[in-house]
Amino acid sequence: MIDLTAYAISPTRGFLPDTDPLDRLPAEFEPWEGLADQLSPLLAADCYRAAADRLPLLDPGPLTDGAPLERAMQTLSFLGSAYVHADDRAPATRLPRAIAEPWDAVARRLGRPTIIAHASYVLTNWRRIDPEGPVALGNLACQRTFLGGLDEQWFILVTAAIEATGAPALSAIARSQDAVDRNAPEDVVDGLESIAQVTGAITGVLERMYERCDPRGFYLRVRPYLAGWVEPGVSFDGTAGPPRILTGGSAAQSTLIQSLDAGLGVVHTHPASQPFLAAMRGYMPPPHRAFLERLEAGPSIRGFVDARRAQVPALAERYDRCIDALDLFRKRHLEIAARYITRQAKDVVGALGTGGTEFTTFLTASRRETSAQRIVPRLSESDSE
Repeated sequence: MIDLTAYAISPTRGFLPDTDPLDRLPAEFEPWEGLADQLSPLLAADCYRAAADRLPLLDPGPLTDGAPLERAMQTLSFLGSAYVHADDRAPATRLPRAIAEPWDAVARRLGRPTIIAHASYVLTNWRRIDPEGPVALGNLACQRTFLGGLDEQWFILVTAAIEATGAPALSAIARSQDAVDRNAPEDVVDGLESIAQVTGAITGVLERMYERCDPRGFYLRVRPYLAGWVEPGVSFDGTAGPPRILTGGSAAQSTLIQSLDAGLGVVHTHPASQPFLAAMRGYMPPPHRAFLERLEAGPSIRGFVDARRAQVPALAERYDRCIDALDLFRKRHLEIAARYITRQAKDVVGALGTGGTEFTTFLTASRRETSAQRIVPRLSESDSE
């Protein structure tokens, strides 16, 4: 059976680190930490870039293991994104050497792009209020934000809680593939039941986004700092290569949802979904990308269900329940995206943004491809809930 720990996956926390994220770098990196601590007031006063330009150049070489490297990546990602997007009327097209050079070095060592992404913004951006309590809403606080405020904190914490809540599905997928290998249909049924229940649970967490994250606040105060770098790109002083054009933070960078796809055999082929989902794997930690490849290598749970459903009808019923749960998650995600982005882009005077067209097409295509994997097709859209 797949050893989750070999892919830097916690059996209890999923893609969140098994040890709580480091909350401070060693003293020699205090200039980074101190500037990041002041992000909110400096951005609000429109003087962050001037402060960042005064940073000393530090060598990240002494950071040798996972937790300090991840903390450095998180801190530099916040410093870099804040520098680029400090003025939404004139995004910066270059980063000063004191941010660019160490960020480039740390990102290369971690095998990830130099951009604010899910791994740094969510996976390592939390702490437990009660160190003995669970990794769950009500016991989580953010380590780092841009402008601060409840909206941004809640957005991060709900997303982190989804990752933690989804952890049991990863073990269930591994058990189900192992059961396929052993030709044990009843164990596959049990595994699929667990996957369906966990997928329903993460949808419940997602729906809590509305509680403390205001759509207008998200659009105006959070989303700008998660934006990607479009033409002409961003140059990194002190490093080689052309200006960097990269995608910003996206839920598609979550390995959890792509793992459900890979485990259940949901294949994305639409031009609006496949290229984007494939590209987003490049923003994940390398061990998590490798896990997706391992799941896709099989054995195929869906193929086994389809081949054995006549002998064991519960297989198809449980499998379709998983597909329905994943389809509902994507439906709720689409609804949230429409409320938090599309409507705000239309309603907020002077707001900048894509208007939502591209992501709506992506999410709609992803949802249709999910539903299409049912063993027994739905009769109508109304059957989806």
